[in-house]
Amino acid sequence: MIERAENILQIAALLFCVGISHWQAVVHRSRAWVLAAFFFGSYMMGDIFWMVCLIFYGKTPQISVISDLSWFASYSFLYLLLLQTAPTKAGEKRHWLQWVGPAVSLALAIYFMQWGEILSNLIYAAIIGLVFFASIGRLVERDRYRKQRFLAVMAIVICLMEYGLWFSSCFFEGDSLANPYYWFDLMLTASCLISLWAIKKAVAE
Repeated sequence: MIERAENILQIAALLFCVGISHWQAVVHRSRAWVLAAFFFGSYMMGDIFWMVCLIFYGKTPQISVISDLSWFASYSFLYLLLLQTAPTKAGEKRHWLQWVGPAVSLALAIYFMQWGEILSNLIYAAIIGLVFFASIGRLVERDRYRKQRFLAVMAIVICLMEYGLWFSSCFFEGDSLANPYYWFDLMLTASCLISLWAIKKAVAE
């Protein structure tokens, strides 16, 4: 019961984010807001499939490839959004801290392989690793990416909440508020809503 209610709440929040992003894209003719709409929309589609399985079959999907493809696309659009709002200049040097993110995501992928599929974990590691790489790059270059730093922070928070969900699903069970899975999911929902403000700040002239 709690899982269904929480999923409905997240879908509603993501639908709101899609609507705001679409409106901003039309008003400002902004590619960044288009990518934001795709980011929120793709994640929402994965949630909708998950919700449909809960409603009609009473359990989470046994084959999650449809949701996974939606979530793969979502994080890909998040990475493209980071590039669109703060394009990397030719010849720009990479800071060594940027490689920490991909290294951590690869290590976690290897760890999660004992519960999930090898291929899907590697794809997540690659995509989320890119998000970490781009986000950290914008944080270490404080002077160059001042307006984009908030978005970079939110991108990292969203990825960390996703990892929190995975850890919780591996070690905790039960449809109650004692399960940290639901708290991480609620924080992920809140992070998506807050990221609207971060995107607006990042694309401000």
